[in-house]
Amino acid sequence: MNRSEKGMAVVLVLMIVALMTAMVVEFASATYTASVALSNWRYGQRLSLAARSGVTLLAKVLSDNYRVYSYTYPGVVESPVVNILKDFEGQVVVRIEDENARFNLNSLVLPNGTLDATAYASFKRLLKNLDLDEQIADRIADWTDRDHEPRLSGSEDGAKNAYMDSLDELCLIIDPESCKKLLPLVTVYGMGQIYAGTININSASKSVLMALDADLTQELAERIESFRSVEPFHNVSDIVKVAGFEGPLGRSLMGRIAVKAAIFRITSTAEENRIKRIIRCVVEKSGGGFTVRYWQEM
Repeated sequence: MNRSEKGMAVVLVLMIVALMTAMVVEFASATYTASVALSNWRYGQRLSLAARSGVTLLAKVLSDNYRVYSYTYPGVVESPVVNILKDFEGQVVVRIEDENARFNLNSLVLPNGTLDATAYASFKRLLKNLDLDEQIADRIADWTDRDHEPRLSGSEDGAKNAYMDSLDELCLIIDPESCKKLLPLVTVYGMGQIYAGTININSASKSVLMALDADLTQELAERIESFRSVEPFHNVSDIVKVAGFEGPLGRSLMGRIAVKAAIFRITSTAEENRIKRIIRCVVEKSGGGFTVRYWQEM
C-alpha cells in the first residue's frame, strides 16, 4: 500500500470514528432528554395532585367556616400546607380571596340590557380614584350590553354583547396598563346573581368602599377599616355604628353591601425540585358546599 492509499485509509477511519461518536452523542442526548422529560412529567403529575389537594382542603375549610361565622373577614388569607401528600417533599401554599370585596363589572348592565345608573356611577368613581380614564366604564358597558349601539367610537368593535365570563376578557377591552391597575379591584362574579353588585364591607379595599357613594370619603372608608379590624361587621345594619354613617349615607348603602362573601378565589401553588404547578379557581357557595365557577391550571 502506497503512501496516498494509507492517507486515504486514515481519513476514512477518522470519518467513521467521528460519525460513530456523533451517533453515540445524539443517542445519549436523546436518552437524557427523554429521561428528564419523563421525570418532569412525573413531578408535574405529583405537583398537580398536590395543588388540587390544596384546593380541596381549602374548600373544606371554607364549608366549615361558613357554618360557624356570620361574616367573612379578613379578605385575604395565605398559608402553607404541610403533609398534603404522603412522601411529598415539596411545598404547597394556598391563598384565598373574597371575590365579593371587588366591584362586579357585570353589574353595569341589567338583565334587560339597560345600564344600571347606580353601578355605572360607582364604577366611574372607582376609575377616578385610580386616576384611570372614566370612559372605560362605557367600553365595558358596550362589551356586556346586548345592543350594538356604541357609546364611544369603536367601543362596539368585536364586543361580546353578553356578560363577562372571566376577568381574562378585561384586557381585551382596555389597554394593558389600565387592566393591570383594575384587576385586583374588580370581578365578574355577583353574589347570587351574575349582575349583582353587592360589596362585602368586611373585606373591600378603600378604593372600592369609596366608590359606593359620592359622599363616602377616604376618611370614612378608613373608619370602616378601623372598625372591622377590631370587630368585623356581623350585620349590614352595623354600619350605622361607624361615625358618619348614622344618617342618610348609612341608609343609602342598604341593599348594596354585605358582611359575608359567597364567592371566593383560590390559588394553590405546589413546588418541588424547582418545578411548580399553580391552580387558580373561583368557587361559589351552593347548597351544602361550593361549586367551581372558574378553573385554570398552569
